[in-house]
Amino acid sequence: MKALGARSISSLLKKVITAVWYLEFLLLLTPPLVFLDDDGIRYSWPVTIESVETEPTISPTSDKITDFLWSGRSDADNPRVEQTLSFEDATIGRRLLQSLHNLIYIGLIMFVTWQLKKIFSGFSENQPFLGNNAARIKWIAFSILFLVFFDLLETVFHHMYTRSTMILSGASLDPFQLSFDFRTLFLGLLLLILSEVFRKGYEYQADSESIL
Repeated sequence: MKALGARSISSLLKKVITAVWYLEFLLLLTPPLVFLDDDGIRYSWPVTIESVETEPTISPTSDKITDFLWSGRSDADNPRVEQTLSFEDATIGRRLLQSLHNLIYIGLIMFVTWQLKKIFSGFSENQPFLGNNAARIKWIAFSILFLVFFDLLETVFHHMYTRSTMILSGASLDPFQLSFDFRTLFLGLLLLILSEVFRKGYEYQADSESIL
């Protein structure tokens, strides 16, 4: 009875993840929408104002960069100097960066979902320690770890592009901070450990079956 209950839950998980897999194809519509949308992408960056007595001036290199807004930063030691500059950016370069972001995330989400679908297929057949499951979990871990480093690289690209598309007088864009998302990093490392557990489990299962 317990085994039957476990199989029914595994079968349900397999069906749910399969449904999610097909729904995720709708996400492929989002990259084209970035170019079809007439409105620009709202973007922001931390800025340090050189003098509180003088209002900073902004000179964009394109008329598609508009609607500049200044706002305070909750983590600022001096709110009058450390602020955030946000703006609408409808330039082709910013749209390409956003499309790259969407494609990378969609591709990884679909890849992870497909690997989970394969793993749950083994669970529903009451064979969790299949030979490929360890490799599948490892690939999921690598995908998650890749996101940590991709976010850093994306921050560098956005900073470089912002500096090339506007000139600030009386203020400067803060340097990008190479900070890791430690929760995502920890999840990826945890899955690497889990993949090793599955690999050992498969080896023990194979040895046990060979003895029998």
